[in-house]
Amino acid sequence: MHHYIHLLVVTAGAALAAQAVAAPSADEIRQLGTTLTPLGGEKAGSKDGTIPQWEGGICTPPAGYTPRRGRVGGGPYVDPYANDKPVLRITAANLGQYQDRIDAGTRELFKRYPKTYAMEVYPTRRSACFPNWVYENTRDRAGKPRLVGTAPGITGAHAQIPFPIPKNGYEVMWNMVLRYELPSFQFAFEAGLMDTSGTLTRASFQVADAQNLYWNNAVASLPEDKPYKAVISRSLEPASQAGLASLRSSFLRQDLHDDLAWSYVPGQRRVRRAPEFAYDTVSTTSGGLLIFDEIAGWDGKMDKYDFKLIGKKEMYIPYNAYRTLAAPLDQVMVKDHENPAYMRWELHRVWVVEGTLKPGERHIQQKKVFLVDEDSWNAPVYYGVDHQGQVNHLMHLPAIQAYDVPGVQTKAFILYDLSRGIYGYQTKPLGRPDQYGEIAVDRFPPNHFTPDALAGSGIR
Repeated sequence: MHHYIHLLVVTAGAALAAQAVAAPSADEIRQLGTTLTPLGGEKAGSKDGTIPQWEGGICTPPAGYTPRRGRVGGGPYVDPYANDKPVLRITAANLGQYQDRIDAGTRELFKRYPKTYAMEVYPTRRSACFPNWVYENTRDRAGKPRLVGTAPGITGAHAQIPFPIPKNGYEVMWNMVLRYELPSFQFAFEAGLMDTSGTLTRASFQVADAQNLYWNNAVASLPEDKPYKAVISRSLEPASQAGLASLRSSFLRQDLHDDLAWSYVPGQRRVRRAPEFAYDTVSTTSGGLLIFDEIAGWDGKMDKYDFKLIGKKEMYIPYNAYRTLAAPLDQVMVKDHENPAYMRWELHRVWVVEGTLKPGERHIQQKKVFLVDEDSWNAPVYYGVDHQGQVNHLMHLPAIQAYDVPGVQTKAFILYDLSRGIYGYQTKPLGRPDQYGEIAVDRFPPNHFTPDALAGSGIR
């Protein structure tokens, strides 16, 4: 029986006792870049050698990389592991041998679709690599970030992984929320919906501008009363949604500020505040599947749940999914579930965090569980449990090492609504001339992420 590694259990009550946990010691900080990776993962491989030692990852593009947008980077990406062959195929027939390394949500797919669902497990490749300044900031500033308030918010953190040696669930969650990404970028994404009959519908195609000032290393810190992150998205397809636009912005001090959201509807020709774009409100552009606090695994304030750090565990997670992202929707999406031939699973160490709904709070999910990759702080797997104790939402978030950045990027998610037997896929694919993944932008105009700018961007 597989066991938890470095088991840490911290209870966070309504008063958020987790904030009282001491900062990492000088001895712990000295482990960053030695026994630990610069961002806090275990550098050593597993005892059986299945998980190799981290050797620095893929920091430069491999031969043959010719991005569609030229020097700014982005896709298409060359798969550096294209010649890898699966080392294991897990099916319903042999699931019992491996189920302790598979999350409860994914095990439900084996149970529901025993004849067709499978996991192709490939050699583990610890490809994660980030800019050197990210490593330096994380090491040099370790111990400065603090959780504050009961939401909680965060203070004292900038351009770093705030808690590379986490002590509780909230710290891991903030590491996931503040995982590395470009400070200014653009992307395009499309969403597909698969119904119970096996009919695929293209739910939407959108373009977006994003700004994450937390990762602007040119400044020393950010004002805590201003949003650190903002995204404007604009719908282009289908025709019924063309012209719809939204603006969402987030604060580091979640204990003091609610996230802000606005929407623009062409028929009304006005921008309105959209406070409902939060928690378990359903996003209409996702085909009616995604709830707002599931965006990228987790999005928004942490005030409704108590987040407990269960520990670290070796688990199968989607990783280095270059083939997934290069394929069109109708190849990745087949009846009932993702096409096993296009999903690459690897064994990695992950932090397991469980969020439990606080007494008196309302949400469609009683629990949320996250598997957070130790090398990148991305969450490749998330699932939610309803008030009857059943997994109702399962999300697979296949990531790649974007070696042009460099950094691990989650460029897609597959979301199952297990209560209805349907699923959706949202991706930044490369099958059309206007799809290029993510590309860096030098900067946006000062007033770009404002309601007035939203009105101008949404008019058709």
